[in-house]
Amino acid sequence: MLTPVDLENIFFRRGVRGYRVEEVQEFMSRLNQDYEHIYRENIDLKEQVESLNNKLSQYLLVEETLRNAMLLAQETAEEVKNAATKEAKLIVREAEDVAEKTKLRIRQDTENELKNLAVLKNQVEFFRCQFKSFLNGLLEVADRQLDLNIIWEQVEKKNPEAARILKETDLEYEGTESPGEAGEKVNG
Repeated sequence: MLTPVDLENIFFRRGVRGYRVEEVQEFMSRLNQDYEHIYRENIDLKEQVESLNNKLSQYLLVEETLRNAMLLAQETAEEVKNAATKEAKLIVREAEDVAEKTKLRIRQDTENELKNLAVLKNQVEFFRCQFKSFLNGLLEVADRQLDLNIIWEQVEKKNPEAARILKETDLEYEGTESPGEAGEKVNG
């Protein structure tokens, strides 16, 4: 490709009936100016194309990097999702196991407490019966005691001398006091 300097240095030989030198030089001068302008514009455009190609290469590299990063992010997200799903299933399974064990333990504790309650109910019933028997025994003793007091009173009324002798000989009721004295304490 010719440069503007090449065009400037072109030399035409003169012939007999050749072109007019001034017109050729004027034309060459304009051609040189236009060509120089086009030549510089071409260089600028080539530089711009090269710069744009470099930028395009960089953008393509960035695009490829971003695409790879996006694919990696998608794969990582999928792996994280799968791991989280597995972890969630494991946690649910463990929670169900703990709940089942807790339910079983509560059931066993409840059964044990019901057995203990049944034993306590039986003991309460046994003690109630024992206490009832004890109270009935006390009532019988009290009834007998009242009967003895009546007998002593009758003995003292009918035979004061016999009552005095019994008191003196220590034949008192159950070794503590005579039924008459016990009756006097109760009545007095």
